[in-house]
Amino acid sequence: MIKSGITRRNFLTGASVAAAGAAAVSMLGCSSGTPAASEETAAAEGSTATNPTAVDDSVWALEVVGEPTETIDCDVCVIGGGGTGMAATIQATEQGLNVVLLEKAGALGGAFSATEGMFGVGSHWQEEAGEHGTVGEAVRRCVNYHHYIPSTELYYNFFNQTAETIDWLEEHDCTFRAVVDYGGNLAWHVYYYDENASSPGAYFTDSLRVATEATNANILLNTGAKKILVDNGAVTGVIAADSDGKVIQVNAPVVMLASGGYSSNMEFLHAVSPYTVNKNLVSLGAPGRDGDGIKMGVDAGVALSEGYGTVMWCGPAAIGAQWATDAYSASVQPTLWVNQNAKRFIAEDLWIGNFAAGGIACRDQELTYVIFREQDLAAWEANGPYGTVFTFGTPGVPMDEARSQLESLGSVHVADTVEELAESVGLDPAALKATVDEYNGFCEAGEDPIFGKAAEYLTPIDEGPFWILEVADGYYTTVGGLEINEKLEAIDNEHMPIKGLYVGGCDTGSLYGDSYDVATAPGSQASWAINSGRLAMKNAGEYLASL
Repeated sequence: MIKSGITRRNFLTGASVAAAGAAAVSMLGCSSGTPAASEETAAAEGSTATNPTAVDDSVWALEVVGEPTETIDCDVCVIGGGGTGMAATIQATEQGLNVVLLEKAGALGGAFSATEGMFGVGSHWQEEAGEHGTVGEAVRRCVNYHHYIPSTELYYNFFNQTAETIDWLEEHDCTFRAVVDYGGNLAWHVYYYDENASSPGAYFTDSLRVATEATNANILLNTGAKKILVDNGAVTGVIAADSDGKVIQVNAPVVMLASGGYSSNMEFLHAVSPYTVNKNLVSLGAPGRDGDGIKMGVDAGVALSEGYGTVMWCGPAAIGAQWATDAYSASVQPTLWVNQNAKRFIAEDLWIGNFAAGGIACRDQELTYVIFREQDLAAWEANGPYGTVFTFGTPGVPMDEARSQLESLGSVHVADTVEELAESVGLDPAALKATVDEYNGFCEAGEDPIFGKAAEYLTPIDEGPFWILEVADGYYTTVGGLEINEKLEAIDNEHMPIKGLYVGGCDTGSLYGDSYDVATAPGSQASWAINSGRLAMKNAGEYLASL
C-alpha cells in the first residue's frame, strides 16, 4: 500500500462517467502520483467516521478569498449544479423555498450528463416488465453486499422513494426508454434520447436543466462556493466567489452540498485512497469534481465516512482512447488480460456483469494489458463486440471505427508472435508465452479451471497478428466522502447533526462500503444523485418549519 497518512483500518473496513453536455467524450489520459504523507489520524471514540483535521496536509486546504462585497439572503443554498444540485433545487422550489444555486462552471449539468440510467424499485416500468421485487429485498441485498457498513434506514429512505422519483422525473420531461437487466437485476432504468443528442445522459440532463431553469431559483453560474459558515452547530450560509473575483456571502439556514466528489483531483485521490497501486489511472468524467465540497465539509466539522477514499473503478481503458468509442469497447472485451508479470489475474468476462469488480482487479495490478488477435478485431468490425459495453457497444452492431481509432494510439502495438508482442511493451517474453499457452489450453478444453471464465468467451490467442493494448484503470467517479444520517444531515465526529447542512450525491460516502454495487443495484449512484437531492430538501423543509 502507498502510505497516505489515513489509517489502514478505516479504508479496509470502509466504503459518471463522461464529459458534460454535448462534449460527452473526454480523452483518456493516465496519471500517477505520489500521495502526500502525513501522520495517522484516529477515529472518534465509538464511531467509524474519521476527521483528518489533525493532519497537516495541503490537499485539505481551502482557497482563501477576501471579504464579501455582496450579500444574498435565501432559505436554501445549493452548492453544485449537477444532477443532485438540480434535483434539490427543483424539489426545494416546489416546496415554496427560496433557493440560491451556486455552480462554478458556466452551465448546469456536470458529470450527470454522461450517466445512462438509474436504479429503481417498484417503478411502473418494472411492473409493466413483470418485475415485482420489493424494497426490502433490494435493501437487504445492498447492505449485505456492503457488509452492513451503510445505514439500513438510509437505504430504506432512499429505495422507498425511487419509484416515485421515476414518475417525478417523467413529469419534468426527463424520459426513459426501458428497464434493463444488469447483473441479474431488472432495475436499471435506461434513458430515452433523441437521435440528434450526443448521448442519452446529455439528453436527459438537458431536460433536467430546463426544469431547473424554469424554477424561481437564483442560479449563479461561474460562481464557486469557498467556505460553509457554521455558528453554534448550525449552518448560517456560504462564502462564494465568481469568476471575476467578486466575493459573495449567501445567508441561508440550509445548505446542500452537491459538488460531485473529487474524481478530477488526482492529487487528492492519491492522498486519501490507499487503492492506487496501478501506475496508470484515468478519470472518465467531466472536469471540475475537485473535492471542494468534501474539503468544505471537513472544514465545517463534518466527519468522514468509512472508506472515504472509495472510488467507482471501472477497469481497462486504452491509454489515449476516448470514452464511448469503439476503441474503448475494444479495451474491455473478454479476451486475455495480463498484468506487469504477464500473468492473468481475473476472469476477463467479469467486467461484463460487474464492471466495478473488474476495475478493482485492475486497480490492484501495477500495469494492465489487453491482448487479442487480428481475427478478433475483424469480428468486432463486422459483427460488434463479444460482450455488451453499456448502451453504446452492442453485439450485432459493427465496431467499424475500432481499427482506425486503435491505430491512432501510441499505447497500441501489433506483432506476429507472442514473444514480439511481449517485447513491444517490455513484458518477459517467456512469461507471456507460458501464460498464453496455458490460456489456450483452457480454450481448447472449453473450461477455465483457474478463474472460471465462461466458455463462450474462451477465445484463444493462437494465430497472429496479435494486438496488445496498454490500458489505464479507469474510474467514473468517487463514492467516498462525508458522513450523513438517515435524514441526509451531515454529522460530526460525535454523530451529532450539523443543523441545516445536508449532503448528497458523490459528496457523501455513507451509501457504500468498499466498492460500488453495480451488480446489486445497477445505476444506484445516478439514482442516489437525484433521490438524495430530493430527500434532503424534503427533510430540510421540515427543519425550516421547526425554526
